[in-house]
Amino acid sequence: MNILFLTRLYWPHVGGVEKHVEKIAEILKKKHEITIVCEKHDSKLSDFESRQRISIYRIPGSDKWTIWKWWLGHLQLIKQADVIHIHDVFFWFLPFRLPYWTKKVYMTFHGWEGLYPVPWKNIIIRKISEWMSKGNICVGEFIKKYYGTNPDYVIYGAVEKTKYPKVKRQGAIFVGRSDADQGLDYYKDLASKMRVKLDIFTNDPNAGKYFYKYKYAFVSGYLSILEAMAQSTPIFTYYNNPLKCDYLNMTPFKDKNFKIPSWSEVADIYEKLWQK
Repeated sequence: MNILFLTRLYWPHVGGVEKHVEKIAEILKKKHEITIVCEKHDSKLSDFESRQRISIYRIPGSDKWTIWKWWLGHLQLIKQADVIHIHDVFFWFLPFRLPYWTKKVYMTFHGWEGLYPVPWKNIIIRKISEWMSKGNICVGEFIKKYYGTNPDYVIYGAVEKTKYPKVKRQGAIFVGRSDADQGLDYYKDLASKMRVKLDIFTNDPNAGKYFYKYKYAFVSGYLSILEAMAQSTPIFTYYNNPLKCDYLNMTPFKDKNFKIPSWSEVADIYEKLWQK
């Protein structure tokens, strides 16, 4: 099938959603034709490139009028797609949903916008996205509670199985964005109180492979939590409101029978959704 993914940011930009889409695309390209449409976050990047058999189109702008105008010149991508799977940015496709109503359109809702309480506007936008899609995946159980979404599948990310060398663990590691909800300032204070050196990684695509070197992992996002768990690194998490608390607690991570999924297993969930 021809699969069209829409996501605000993609490689080489670093982030949880970007990594999620990249990993899924790398697996699915073995069976399908994959096309990514994203923002051109760096002027040095090309408007189009083919990377490892994945076609990447970059929109030179981020406002809705620029995006919608861009689509008018690239309607062939919609016409050729057997499946259109959107990661959060449903408004990109909104004006074209009714003209292409028979298209199989699906959503993945990743996390939240960092605002608490969640604005009604954000909830309404998600409900419209859900209603105008044929199915959806939620990254986190908390999304049902705070956005009223009815997911077909709930996932948390994945980790590839890798053997890590045994080394003497030292200090602590922070992996994540520098946003307030990630708790970097809190972690700096915590490291000081624990008298451990804190190494900070906010823009390293390989940071998830470093946990085995450290005594402690200071992380607040699902992917980093799973990566730290896979490397048997004790985890400290941070929340500053009830939503973030539920984000962390409404997970199966504490279940002794919980098995960290692989990206192949997550990719299978996408294909099951598309077959509904």
